[in-house]
Amino acid sequence: MSSSCRLRARTGLTLALVVATTSVLAACSVGAQDAPVPVAAPPASTSAPTHQAGVPLTVQVYVVQGDRLFRLTRTVPPGAGVEPALAALATPLTRAEVARGLRSALSTTGTQLRGELADGVARISVPSGFDRISVREQELAMAQLVFTITADTLASSVLVVHGSRPLAMPDDTGTLVDRPVSRFDYGAFQPAS
Repeated sequence: MSSSCRLRARTGLTLALVVATTSVLAACSVGAQDAPVPVAAPPASTSAPTHQAGVPLTVQVYVVQGDRLFRLTRTVPPGAGVEPALAALATPLTRAEVARGLRSALSTTGTQLRGELADGVARISVPSGFDRISVREQELAMAQLVFTITADTLASSVLVVHGSRPLAMPDDTGTLVDRPVSRFDYGAFQPAS
């Protein structure tokens, strides 16, 4: 077969495929409607939305051992923002943990800490009297807060407030600061491991 015959055969085959494909696509198309067709929405549910508990979260919590922080793992209910981290901090230590010399500089009784997260800063609302504990306990309490909050949330710093008023808290040198603080401010208390 000559090359010109092969070229005509190939062109004819290509043309036949194009016509067949166009015919199939034309048969599948949707034509224009003469008038709009209303679509009914599904009926609204009258039952209250169900709340799913979710999977418990495993978070890191920092407690005090001697003059440094010690990292523990806690399982807490799911929550939004800083809630799981604050729940972990509020969990009392077990007898075995206390026997190992672990303690908390944060009070686990009375008013529970509350907080919110905005632009990488966790604003933690503390009860009255938080700023009247000894400077060393404030340093340790702040180190616990900062390390736990920044480990388990999107926060990179913490600002302690009472009501809407920011509280000046000591960093790891005892210097009072009234700005958001980070792990850098409490490096002296960093866990050994």
